[in-house]
Amino acid sequence: MKNSIFRLFLLSFFGIVLTSLTLKAEIPGKYEIIPPNVPPKAHSLKQVHIIEVFSFTCPHCFTLNQQMTPIKEKFGDRIKVSYVPIGWSGHDPGRLLYIAEKKGKAEPVKDMIFDYYHIKGLGKSMYTRDKLQYVAKQNGLSDEFKTQMDAPDIIKAMNDGIAMTKTYGIDSTPTLVIENSILVSGNPSNFIPIINYLLKEPVQ
Repeated sequence: MKNSIFRLFLLSFFGIVLTSLTLKAEIPGKYEIIPPNVPPKAHSLKQVHIIEVFSFTCPHCFTLNQQMTPIKEKFGDRIKVSYVPIGWSGHDPGRLLYIAEKKGKAEPVKDMIFDYYHIKGLGKSMYTRDKLQYVAKQNGLSDEFKTQMDAPDIIKAMNDGIAMTKTYGIDSTPTLVIENSILVSGNPSNFIPIINYLLKEPVQ
């Protein structure tokens, strides 16, 4: 009985490994597969889910944030992008982003924090609550800022995102997690071919 269970385990394990290796040989670009997750098959998805792991202090993340606007316009509803602020320099900007996401305002809040940090030169002061409160006010989130910045669900969302990056071994930004199975850098020339590989209807 034990031998049968062990053989079944080995068959399942090697089946996953073989499937992953086969898919890795087919998927274009440079990336890592997150074990034991198996990427979707080629041209099998109507919509590709992307998690963007980033830091507001990271200049490469700022560049990607600018590049993503035309990419989202190009792919439309064939991609869904969500965000995980990694929180290396503090959690408050990320908490505000999660609050904004609940109200459908993640994009303008993310853009504004990046803009103030990198273009308008406010730097690390954007991690203080008085500056973030201003961002919240400009986006109609004053009440939410006052009541939710320390709310348990927002703290949990921030902590869960950070825990995910540790589970997936993410130690640099920006990193994209595609369909919870593919890790790729934030280089559009690298991740766009992967998106098109997964889409039923690729976008040229």
